[in-house]
Amino acid sequence: MTLPLLLKPFSSLTDDELMQRVSIKDDDRAFGELYRRYARRLMVFFFRQLNGDEALSADLTQDAFMRVWAARDKFSGTHFRTWIFTISYNLLKNHYRHDEHQKQYEWFSKQTKEEVADNHIIEQMDNDTFDQALRKALEMLPAESRLLFSFRFEEELTVPEIAELMGLAEGTVKSRLYTLTQTLKQKLYQHEYIRR
Repeated sequence: MTLPLLLKPFSSLTDDELMQRVSIKDDDRAFGELYRRYARRLMVFFFRQLNGDEALSADLTQDAFMRVWAARDKFSGTHFRTWIFTISYNLLKNHYRHDEHQKQYEWFSKQTKEEVADNHIIEQMDNDTFDQALRKALEMLPAESRLLFSFRFEEELTVPEIAELMGLAEGTVKSRLYTLTQTLKQKLYQHEYIRR
């Protein structure tokens, strides 16, 4: 670790630089800064995937950070955001596998093996109406589709980042995004929220 990195204030360090400090120096202040940056995002991510279960979302958020700390010496030095979302994704898979959500997990696993092309989602509309319609449409989708939507359109991960995180080929991610956007367009059109 270079001296300039040690002298920089935490708020000016990148996520990767902070994680390097955690990894090399067991720096709990740098870890606290990462927690400050990501805890709310992860909580919202889990909340959306778990149909509004706030307590479980908080538990999984804490689990994700405990795993980051426990595996701090394994951090490769780049892409902290992808790494923490990979950990979060795996926690969700474990939840689906070991909880009463067995059917969701089975669907989730089956979909992960299929290959489907990317397109852009839905036209811009009045934000309140659009958000409400979109939330309703997403609630009707399986967990895998909600996850993919969240990674791409809410967390703004790139296709390569999603592919790495989910252990899929980039083409598979693109295909599933295309299928997802087409499904959402149909659902929103049926509810008269998008124009022909």
